[in-house]
Parts: sequence; C-alpha cells; structure tokens
Amino acid sequence: MRLQTGRKSGWRRFLSLLLILILLLPSVSAEEETAVRVGQIEYPLSLARYMLESYVYLAEVSGDSLTEEEMAEAVETVRARLISLGVIESKLTELGKNGFTEDEMDILRAEAARQYEQTWQQIYQDTLAYDSSVTESEVTSWMNSVGYSQDAFLRELMVGEREGRILDLYCADVKVSDEEIRQYYEDNFLNPDRERYANDIPLYEKEILLNQNEAFYTPEGYRYIKNILLPYPEEITGELDALRLEGKRRTYAVQTAYYALADAAAAGEDLTEKKAEYDTRVKELEAQEAAYRAREKEAVPLLADTISDIREQLAAGISIDTLLARYSLDQQQTGADRPGALYHPDSVVWPEEAHQVIDALTAPGQLSEPYTDEEGIHLIYYAGNAPGGPRELTPEEQEALRASALYAAQTQKLTGLIEDWKQSYEITADLSGLLAE
Repeated sequence: MRLQTGRKSGWRRFLSLLLILILLLPSVSAEEETAVRVGQIEYPLSLARYMLESYVYLAEVSGDSLTEEEMAEAVETVRARLISLGVIESKLTELGKNGFTEDEMDILRAEAARQYEQTWQQIYQDTLAYDSSVTESEVTSWMNSVGYSQDAFLRELMVGEREGRILDLYCADVKVSDEEIRQYYEDNFLNPDRERYANDIPLYEKEILLNQNEAFYTPEGYRYIKNILLPYPEEITGELDALRLEGKRRTYAVQTAYYALADAAAAGEDLTEKKAEYDTRVKELEAQEAAYRAREKEAVPLLADTISDIREQLAAGISIDTLLARYSLDQQQTGADRPGALYHPDSVVWPEEAHQVIDALTAPGQLSEPYTDEEGIHLIYYAGNAPGGPRELTPEEQEALRASALYAAQTQKLTGLIEDWKQSYEITADLSGLLAE
C-alpha cells in the first residue's frame, strides 16, 4: 500500500486503478461452475477468470505477456484471494454480519456513483492528453468493456466494508509504535525510491519531474534555478521568423528525399541519385540551422544594455522575483513561494548550452551568461540548492502514514487468523479450467 499523496498520475495512475479489478465481484448466476467453495460460500469460475484477466490485461498494456510460470503464479494468487474472501464471508455469516441493510446499501451506492464519476473524468482527461479526438461515449464504452461500471465500484466497496468489519472485530487491538511506523515507512516508501532514483537522474526526471509524480527521496545535487527569458529585439524577430519557416521547408525536403530513398531501396532500384539528393537536402538543412543559430547569437549584443541593467539591479539588492516580473517572458518561477525549477548536472531534459552556463555558476545568487534558443535569450539565476535525500512529510502525510502502517499491521494479523479459520471450513478450489483455456 502506498501513501495517498498523488504518487501516480496520467497513464500510470490509470493502470494502477485497474488493479481494483482484482477485488471486484461481478454478478454471477447460481448455475455457473463453482471454482472455489469455502463452507457455504461459492465463487464461480467466471469470477476467477475475470480476476485473472486483470493480470493478463495489465501485462499486455505494459507491452508484455505472462509466461507460463507467471500465469501459474497469477492463478495461484487468484485462488488464494478467493479463499481468503470466502473465509471472511463465512466468518461474518456465522456472526450475522455479512449482509447489508437497505440504508447501508444506499450509502454504498452513492459512494460508488461518486467514485465512478471521478474515475470516468480522470480517465477521460488522461486519454485526451494522448488523443484529443476521443469522445465521451468512447470512454464510457471502453470502461464498460473492461468492467468499470458503477456496479463494479459497488462490489469493491462491499468487499472493503466486509474486510473493515472483520478487522474491527478481530484486529482492533493491534497497535503500531513510532519505531514500527518509521521502519514501515523506510521499507515500503523511502528505501524503494532511494534505490530507484539515487543513481539514476534520467529515470527520476522521467517518472517524477516530467510526469509530475511524487517521490519520497530526492537525488543529491539538484539546484533551484530561475530563468529570465528575454524576447528577441524587434529588429531581428522578422528575420528569425523567416529563418524558422525556411527550416520547416528544408526539414520537409529532407523527409521527402528520405521517403524516396526508402521506396527505391524497397523496390531494389539503383540508389545513387536518390542518396545524393538526400545527402544534399541534409546538408542544406544543416547549413540553414547553422545560419539560424548564428543569427540568434547576434541578438545578444543588441540586448547588452538590458542584460547589464539586470546585473546591476541584482547586485544592488533587487530581488530576482522582481526582475522576473519586470523582464521575463517566462513567469512560471515568479514569486518567492516558488523556489525554482530543478536542475542537475546529469540532467537529460536541459539543452547542452544550458548545462554549460549553469554549471559555470559556483554559488547561489549568481546570474549566468546568456544562451539562446527559439524561445529567446536566457539568463539563469542560481536560486539555491535543493534538499536531497528523504523528503520531509507534511502533517497530513504523517497521519496517512500512521493509518497505512496500522492497516498493514492489522491485515498481517488477519492473514494469520484466516489461516487458522480455514481449518473450520471445507474448502475446495479447482481453477484448472483457467490454464486449460
């Protein structure tokens, strides 16, 4: 179990939501073949198949497929889960606490409807980020096809309610000490992130910075930087626009020549002329890009007075945030409440010229030499060093951690109780039909 801190987002959060399917209990008819029976509680083969398909689907979405060994392990996981659910239901039935009143069902239905709508909206927005043409009806149809219905959310809530009842009845005495909470945090949150990201800056930037997820560990060596982005002088903006347009034309010419070369190769034709045409177009594009970059750099002296004024004001004690608000096209890091963007010497998301000017800064408070790109002329301010190592948890996260550690300890005790309770029930489980399909 992970702390609920917005850890996942976008496609990864969407995949994690699919794990809910493993707990869902679809409606089934009494005539269906029984796969697992615990006492008087029966679960049909169709339910086991439904749960198994969740594992298979997740593997396929990840661009993989389950091996025979992994499939057998998944079947065993489904079998163990169904037996555990059956034991819980059997024990609650004995106590007269397995059912739900109509008032309780109304509450659960309302919550299921809320969760369904929230999930629908999240999936719709995440899908739009990848495909702007997706329609609402397509999202609804897809959700229905994989079992993402209000009934599915209702069944999950019922499973959770039954588990909550059994925990209250038999595990309420479980306590967790501060030391146990700390160890739980390190084992399940901090150390996995430390091992994953401490020596892999590109992975940290991809999963955490670019996808806007959260980690419980920050690699050492990050700086906070703020970017004063100056617009190009008016006297050359027209020329730069024209050069950019010409670059697009020459890029298209390279693509056209490449496709012609590829078609000729596929047809077994002589490639001499096509290759020469392609090489010529590539050289023309390279020359045009070099001309554009040179013209960009020629803009820097035109802004020498502005750059000098900025340095003088900074030296006189004018805050970087005031200068950002006054000069910069980029206002994203404006404000004292925003420490800055994260930069690391091993970063892969910053251009080489940015690395050169930022790495030349030796202490917070310094302003870099300018570098240029299509956006304009950049002056990078070294705002400070980002704290590395374990992330300090907020009071809300601390409370969530305590609840998570307590739940883990309770479920650990429940697992032992279920093993003992199994002895009181006749249990049959035949899932061989799953592997035979």
